[in-house]
Amino acid sequence: MNVDRSIFEYVRDYLNEPDKIKIEYYGSAFTEREFLSHALRVGGFLTEKGFAGKTVGIMLPNIPEAVFALYGASAAGCKVNLVNPRFRTEALERILIDTGTKILFIYDKIYPAHRRMLEKNGIEAVVCSPFYYRKNLKILYPFSVAACGGATRFSETLKSAECVPVKRSGEDCAVYIHSGGTTGTSKAVEISNRALNSLAEAVVDSVHPGRKDIPEDGGMLAILPVFHGFGLGICVHTVICHIRVTLMPLFKAKEAAALIKKYAITHLAGVPQMFDKLTKERTFAGKGLERIMCVFCGGDKLAPQVKERFDAILRSAGSSGEICEGYGLSETASVVTVNPRGATKKFSQGLPLNGNRVKITDESGNSLPIGEIGNIELNAVSLMNGYLNDEECTSKAVYTDSEGVRWLRTGDLGYLDDEGYLYFKERLKRTVKIAAVNIFPSDIEAVVNAMDEVAECCAARAKDSAGKPYVKLYVKRSPEAGRGSIDSRIRSEVASKIVRYAVPREIVEVEELRHTPFGKVDYKFYEKGL
Repeated sequence: MNVDRSIFEYVRDYLNEPDKIKIEYYGSAFTEREFLSHALRVGGFLTEKGFAGKTVGIMLPNIPEAVFALYGASAAGCKVNLVNPRFRTEALERILIDTGTKILFIYDKIYPAHRRMLEKNGIEAVVCSPFYYRKNLKILYPFSVAACGGATRFSETLKSAECVPVKRSGEDCAVYIHSGGTTGTSKAVEISNRALNSLAEAVVDSVHPGRKDIPEDGGMLAILPVFHGFGLGICVHTVICHIRVTLMPLFKAKEAAALIKKYAITHLAGVPQMFDKLTKERTFAGKGLERIMCVFCGGDKLAPQVKERFDAILRSAGSSGEICEGYGLSETASVVTVNPRGATKKFSQGLPLNGNRVKITDESGNSLPIGEIGNIELNAVSLMNGYLNDEECTSKAVYTDSEGVRWLRTGDLGYLDDEGYLYFKERLKRTVKIAAVNIFPSDIEAVVNAMDEVAECCAARAKDSAGKPYVKLYVKRSPEAGRGSIDSRIRSEVASKIVRYAVPREIVEVEELRHTPFGKVDYKFYEKGL
């Protein structure tokens, strides 16, 4: 398939069964014909309003309007600015101004909080409700948009005539994804049409070699948000070309279990915390899981015990599926490596997708031998164009070698084994050096999380009064822990399974650990003031 075109044209050329269901959402279903028509009508609306070719913001959870707006904006020749609905007004204003966003498709619940800022900056709003297409809750729609006076309702966009798709090149920016960046500061990542389209091709060819076992009636439960690279690149853009997309705006384990069974889901993608919660959800196990064949995990390191529990539940239900962990970044539009089905390796993030390469280097950029830990560098078919309006940071993150190959310095540490499997160890900036020994907080977390007494933990860097670094461990105990102290047991486990320098100097028990919007333990929160 030609990848040098807009993401709309790429998807459109895959869809050749007009009456086949392509999107599902709580009782509503959209065929290929309806999906394309809705997208083109959104594109027509943007064109009529003078926004063709400009930047369109989408600040929505996983609801049909997000998908229609994404591909509608692409059809109108627009760049799409994907924004997390959790951003506060000050951060949102900066993001919209920096990207030149002129119109924003926004979740109706949060619109009133941002309305004054949007009006001040002359940014039009299209309010979208999770109830509009939800059959059993559509009665609530009038109430959900009642406080959105002055904004256009999404339903109004569908009254426009279908637009004529604008031709765009593969190099043109398709979306902005907001990332912490490989250097640690917030940035807008420019992802091209070619990058997203190439990612889709690489994923399908790697996961389904020869494309012979893609189920004709397969479906992906999209629980990862479309404003995140993993959700956009895998759950929507890759999947919608081949199988159904079942949208879920907010992850809840019990609800996810019900949707998996109701819609005969064959593909799943999520972060470790989601799979952990599913294994603990009573209604998940049992009949209805037998069709699951592909399960992808990214965003954070997967604890082996979570994979073991999840895979065991699938096996007992008659499924051949297993969790396949992968590795990727926003700068590569999501996944770069993934464990092959049937050939997963413990603690590994798998092999490069078709067309991708990984190397491990020292501080001088020299390649390191197999098994030696160093800097992870990537050459990916989905590599970003760069960071928006930041050539300095782009040049630090991306370089071109003597053979003309572009490489990304990830800021991550890891190693390769003799079969080319990648093992991610730690973010470089999270590593703690104690007595000249590199300590990896994620190794400590893996050991402690495996203990029966511990439900979850976070190993954070800290410094004493003399400025010397040490490890401070935050722990949420499990019901099996009882009431006695578990500090000595934790220290003994870490000392025996890692090294004595990794033993936490401080252990703090908490009722709950703070998480990021993507389900990761928010270690940066616990390292504030470092």
